Amino acid sequence: MNSREQSAADGWHRTTPDLVVLLGSPQFAPALDAALRQIAPFDLSCIFAYPLEDRPTLLHDGLKAVSSSQIMANYLAGTYLLDAVYTACVHATPSGLYRLHDLAPDDFFEGEYFNSPDVHPCISMESGSLTEEIVFLHALRPDLYLAYSLLRQNGSFPFAAKEMADFAQAAPMVLALMGRQWQGLAEGRESQASPAPREHAIEQAFLSFSPTLLTPREQTIVSLVLRGHSSLSIGSLLDITEGTVKIHRKNIYAKLGISSQTELFNQFIRHLLAEK
Repeated sequence: MNSREQSAADGWHRTTPDLVVLLGSPQFAPALDAALRQIAPFDLSCIFAYPLEDRPTLLHDGLKAVSSSQIMANYLAGTYLLDAVYTACVHATPSGLYRLHDLAPDDFFEGEYFNSPDVHPCISMESGSLTEEIVFLHALRPDLYLAYSLLRQNGSFPFAAKEMADFAQAAPMVLALMGRQWQGLAEGRESQASPAPREHAIEQAFLSFSPTLLTPREQTIVSLVLRGHSSLSIGSLLDITEGTVKIHRKNIYAKLGISSQTELFNQFIRHLLAEK
């Protein structure tokens, strides 16, 4: 280990006693950001609580007002349903450190949600899309996750393998501290641990989208398309051919009077926010 690498590791370890002291205080999350920047730089951060049965809560805002407060309000009201981090929580992803690329569907980074400054709360017209997001996921309970994201903006480099390895070494302590800081969120809740309701909950939001025009199968395909799945991925998930998925998509567009995925996205977002 060279002196720079040793210094980064030492810097993190030196901060952990201070983080323990700050548990329970509003200064904890900013101090955790500062401690992890001893390992590697990042531009933005945020921590969300994602309960199964309710909307998310923003626990820590290290986003530096990159987008408007209305975009964040819309996210908390419903657009979080399209976020790959939320979907990972719904699917009971084990606690740990992940690159978003390892959690997201195959077309997520080309999709409208990831690239839309009108919807994504971590980007703007000025900053552009993100270079990378990594996330510490912690299951406080089977039905309640914490997600702590570190983000690098457009123009930065992705996290290097060595940086990820150093973050991974710190991850057990990070997750333990997160769990202790926000353990009160889990107290007094009745657990909803079975996988079926988790998946049902995320699909429910799409069942009110054009129910008189679309069949339940078409609504499911809409939900998968908007969450970043390609036709090939949807076919694999639903055990149908890619060609059948494309036929469904063509029929969906015809029924809704649209001609593109962008129009589908915009129509769904209008519907989603009108309901909230």
